[in-house]
Amino acid sequence: MKKAEYLEKLREKLETFGRELQEEILEDYREHFAEGEKQGKSEEEIIDELGNIEDMIQEMIQDLPEPEGEAVSWVQEPEKSYTYSETFKEVVLKGGVAKIMVSQSEDDQLHVNYEDNGSLSNQMKYEFCQRQENGVYYAEVKRRENVEDSKDEGDELIKIKLFGRTIISYGNASNFGKENHSIILTVKLPQGMPKLNTTVSSGDICLSGLELEEYKATSASGDVNIKEVKIAHSEVHTASGDICVENGTFDKGKFTTASGNINVNDTCISSGSLTTASGNISMKEGGAGEVKYATASGNINLSTNAEGYECGTASGNIKVKAVGTPKKAVLNTASGNVQFHLEDASGVEATVRTMSGNAKVGWKDETRITAKKGTFRYGDGSCKVSIKSVSGNINVQCV
Repeated sequence: MKKAEYLEKLREKLETFGRELQEEILEDYREHFAEGEKQGKSEEEIIDELGNIEDMIQEMIQDLPEPEGEAVSWVQEPEKSYTYSETFKEVVLKGGVAKIMVSQSEDDQLHVNYEDNGSLSNQMKYEFCQRQENGVYYAEVKRRENVEDSKDEGDELIKIKLFGRTIISYGNASNFGKENHSIILTVKLPQGMPKLNTTVSSGDICLSGLELEEYKATSASGDVNIKEVKIAHSEVHTASGDICVENGTFDKGKFTTASGNINVNDTCISSGSLTTASGNISMKEGGAGEVKYATASGNINLSTNAEGYECGTASGNIKVKAVGTPKKAVLNTASGNVQFHLEDASGVEATVRTMSGNAKVGWKDETRITAKKGTFRYGDGSCKVSIKSVSGNINVQCV
């Protein structure tokens, strides 16, 4: 995670406070980064010193009073529901800070529900807009124009301790540092809906029980959760959010995140890629065709029935448990370790190479061979394995 991304995530977590306090805290953190950079520290080192944002925010709050009085409701209804009988070729949802939940409709209609359970000031900040154009339905949760942050009747006078000094201000302390899911956009799609496009900034995306021709999801810091779906073509991208897929089927699936993790369980992906910069990749159960797995500093952990494995990481470890009869495995890492476990194969041809690590290759009950590099063939050699590591260890075990 870089400085800009870290500060943006902090800003999102501070949204329950007025803008003046938000800017004061953010300015303190900018100064902390500037001071660290003067000392020759990298952005990553400074972020490690600052620690986890959620934990840090909770530690800031001092002497919280108990909330008093009844919750304040805005004159405008915080919940709105709509039903459409029209046939749409695509649904486009922009959630912003809202959590988007999409599932299957029980009838042939499109159902949309907007709910804001936040404070009075929160309800005044955001609005729900929708329109139809050329057979496409658009819905968006966006911040209202010309609405200034103000003290809400539900806000309390609280004390924040930050970098050795104390700040007194108003805010909703009960929600401070917690997930901002006060706004929820719930959509139920009729069967036969071909395309769905969802975009959020800090909100999460939850998709379940759908069959689609095409699905696109984009998130800044929110997570994307996909469950029990059948999608022909899927593209999911997050900046710092995690991607979780369970019990899905994808003809082509492309899942990408910058600093989040990718976890896939009981899912079949015929072709595509799982890519992350600093996060981890995990895929268990299910099956895969021609799928590429890549991470810069994270780990890759696979246990699937796949035609082949193509994995690459710079400093992370790679661990593959191959189920079935894969045709090939190409596993490369710079400083990480590689473990490849193959069961019930009729043969293997393993080419291994490491500079400063150790390489071990074992075939069933035969003696394990240890070498820095070499090609070792057993049985009919049907599974082609190529593993490279600069400073890590390599372990190939066929049972």
